[in-house]
Amino acid sequence: MSILLQVQGVTKRFGGLQALTQVTFDLPAGQILGLIGPNGAGKTTLFNVINGVYSPEEGRILFREQDITGKKTV
Repeated sequence: MSILLQVQGVTKRFGGLQALTQVTFDLPAGQILGLIGPNGAGKTTLFNVINGVYSPEEGRILFREQDITGKKTV
């Protein structure tokens, strides 16, 4: 099965606040991924990094093997 989305070592900071630290996962085509966690855990920040609203300080995002890191996708 091919990998649709890859998140590799994504880190995002806002000043002194580390919102994401080395987030890594693969999403195979045809699968659904749920992202859960408490308020302030970084779920929305991760979504915004994947969609290019924010650029990560470290790591990269691949969609269908194309690097989309920091590119607005919506």
